[in-house]
Amino acid sequence: MSGLLELGRRVRHQRIAAELKQRELADRAAVSLDSVSSLENGRPVTTETLARVLQALGQADALGNLLPAPTVSPLELQKLQGRQRRRVR
Repeated sequence: MSGLLELGRRVRHQRIAAELKQRELADRAAVSLDSVSSLENGRPVTTETLARVLQALGQADALGNLLPAPTVSPLELQKLQGRQRRRVR
């Protein structure tokens, strides 16, 4: 749960830096005031709520940065190359 608290702290920091009140952020994100408060206080919210709030704060790319893009392991790459046609007859 400490991850939720840290996320909430960061959202609050971004909101304050943008000079927005919770109500203003809620209106911009089209979510309830309670949802913004819950998020900032480290309580669970839906992914949609988080995405809307981040979008309203100009941080839409933040969700994409949470996890690295999937990559193909070297073993999978080798398996895939074995299936590729090497020449046309």
